[in-house]
Amino acid sequence: MKKYIITPVLLVMVCVVMCYCTSNHKAVAANEYLIQGELANLSDSIVIGLYVDEGNIFNCVARDTLIDGRFSFRDTVSATRKMLIMSDNRGFPGTWLEVWIAPGKSIEIKGQDKLLKTWEVISDIPEQQEENRFTACAMSQQKELMQHVAAEYDWQRMMYIDHAGDREFEKKGWVKIDSIRKLTDPLQKEIWKKELEYMQEASIGRVWIDKLLLYASMMKYETVMPYKEEVKSLYARMSEDEKQTGDGQEITAYIYPPSAVGIGDMMVDGDLYDVNDSLRHISEFKGKFILLDFWSSGCGPCVQSIPEMEKVINTYKDKMTVVSISEDPKARWKEYVKTKGMSGNQWNELRRGRIGLAVSYQVKGIPHYVLIAPDGKIRDIWSGYGPGSLLEQVEKHLK
Repeated sequence: MKKYIITPVLLVMVCVVMCYCTSNHKAVAANEYLIQGELANLSDSIVIGLYVDEGNIFNCVARDTLIDGRFSFRDTVSATRKMLIMSDNRGFPGTWLEVWIAPGKSIEIKGQDKLLKTWEVISDIPEQQEENRFTACAMSQQKELMQHVAAEYDWQRMMYIDHAGDREFEKKGWVKIDSIRKLTDPLQKEIWKKELEYMQEASIGRVWIDKLLLYASMMKYETVMPYKEEVKSLYARMSEDEKQTGDGQEITAYIYPPSAVGIGDMMVDGDLYDVNDSLRHISEFKGKFILLDFWSSGCGPCVQSIPEMEKVINTYKDKMTVVSISEDPKARWKEYVKTKGMSGNQWNELRRGRIGLAVSYQVKGIPHYVLIAPDGKIRDIWSGYGPGSLLEQVEKHLK
């Protein structure tokens, strides 16, 4: 049997190696996660944000500033879940990197530039490994796409922050953005096609379901999503048990939506809930004009419209009732309504995603408004907000 003698020099070397390993692979408690990022070619002072998707709203839970190209996030966690990493610094694309966290797990992120969708996520969490396989489907296209998206994001920053109110610069900016989108649109469709092809053979798991949910939600945008039959084919792979989950029901609603209504059609009703959790229906106000206001606290124009909506409510209270239908999760919606002291009928379908009445009334962007006449027929539908537009639009029908 061979014997090994540990000399003082060898002992020092072992200690150095052990210290190095400890410093680069910090211990993670059983109820914690640790994300460590190392980014080359990026200057210090760049802020990296960690976000959680709370149903149509991205909530920032932590921020860290790059020092020597490094950032980290550490906190407690009780179950495996997906987080999003973003930065609003110049040169970054206005999108995010999906990172899965789990109790007791350490995740490493390595990148060479600001194109965060191309960063490498090193982890033994199964969902992250599956996320990485999706990314690998079209990495070359993804890198090129990120470059164009970053350029568009910088133009939008210049238009609305650096040159806010400069109409001539805004016109110039939109010309540039339109030219960029001519490059990004085919790249994005190529990435979607490659991912959908991969999904035909891949096993069905949490990431697979997330991806199908994304593609199904896009089917209402006819000019954007050209792969509807491919999405339906993937849906057919799901088991009945998978279709009965929350995600499965949402996917079903997107792929096989209820009939949409338009101007001149009879209104569609459904189950809604007020801030006291009472069941409510739009038909309660039939016989008066009804204005439906689809909104979210995470939508800038929606928030901007609140003071004017209060004026509309007060000005036309004898002729019209406003029903504001929020897309926010229950807790956030109630807290926002209370904090802002919002009046009128503040209701919520308490559904996941933009389904239910949002599909029936063709809500593709918010704020979205539907004016219903006293006989129950839809008088007008419009989207978007600018100062004075609400009062002008309502007055046109109620004057």
